[in-house]
Amino acid sequence: MNKVVEMKSKNRKLNRKKVFITFGITIVILLFIIAVIIYQTNEGFRTFADKYILMKSVTEENVPTIDIDYESNTNIIPYGKYICILAENTLFEYNSYGKKEKEVKVEISNPIYDVESNYLVIGELNNQKLYLINGDHIIWEKNIEGNLNKVTVNKNGYVSVIVTGTTHKSVIVTYDKEGNELFKSYLSRTIAVDACISPNNSELAYAEVNISGTIVQSNIKVISISEAKEKNTEPKYTYEAPQNNLILRIKYQDKNQLVCMYENSIHILQQENDTEIMKLNENDKKISFADIELNNNVFRTEEKSTGIFSADTVVEIKNVNNQKESIYTTKNVAKSVTSGQNILAINLGTEVEFIDTNGRLVKKYTSTQVVRNIVICEGLAGVIYRDKIELISL
Repeated sequence: MNKVVEMKSKNRKLNRKKVFITFGITIVILLFIIAVIIYQTNEGFRTFADKYILMKSVTEENVPTIDIDYESNTNIIPYGKYICILAENTLFEYNSYGKKEKEVKVEISNPIYDVESNYLVIGELNNQKLYLINGDHIIWEKNIEGNLNKVTVNKNGYVSVIVTGTTHKSVIVTYDKEGNELFKSYLSRTIAVDACISPNNSELAYAEVNISGTIVQSNIKVISISEAKEKNTEPKYTYEAPQNNLILRIKYQDKNQLVCMYENSIHILQQENDTEIMKLNENDKKISFADIELNNNVFRTEEKSTGIFSADTVVEIKNVNNQKESIYTTKNVAKSVTSGQNILAINLGTEVEFIDTNGRLVKKYTSTQVVRNIVICEGLAGVIYRDKIELISL
């Protein structure tokens, strides 16, 4: 009998313990939900939490620095996980702690470049030298016939280059990752503005502009690489833009979707479909910045007046796959906006707000100097001044 009573007493204690634990977990979850709601709706609490709880605020006193002390002209290039300085015919690669890890010798002083995944293609603007780099070694280098005007690389190391200064207005040359020339596209009546290769190496897309007449005509043409290697360089798709709508950029995203940026709008081109997803020119809106360099996202910023001498900057980000829209607002006028990977850097002068493609603040950087420029790579940003680069982990 005593044993039965003792067992019942133990069960009651265990049940009370479970109740207390469940109650405690429920309270913690409720407090977390309340904190999230307050964080999203209360600006003062959000500012406090970002600075003191989530540690999103950093200043120039507590970040690593790279000193720019090279005697020759310097260029800052984001590549993979590194911030690179091109100077003295050498590409110096620095990690997130500001330590120089690698260097690559290249005969380039005025670079044009493109980065995708582990590949960096870099050439001398209006000259002949061209390199494909992976990590700390050169995969191949070439001297191009003509003058380099634009270079791009895809995630597999396939390269396209736009060349001028020949008997044609533009020549587009396509290479595989070993540097073998696959084919050339000759443009005798139009000027090539941009070119890129699809992620699966199946297509070359290029943007061309005809300015010979009174009306500007922009076209996007898509060539099958497998057919072009068999000497058939006729495009399988051609997209004609509305007259006087100037093409600026093109970029392949996932699922072989081709994102196209015109002066007035951003479109998705896939097979024979042309879909406008974002306007860049609206009568009642002041659109200040836009780009298509984010992974699977595009953005634009709108400057909204809040007073005679004040305005907010509203960042509108749109996913190209599902059309999901995210909004972020900063109570300042943006001096510039830099985008790369999944991050946008909003330069406000002496402050930089880094946000992700979901419209959430990742880091806020504050300086005593006016920010000159910003570069973004994988998990890292470089805030550039005349004599140094401040490194911000993202």
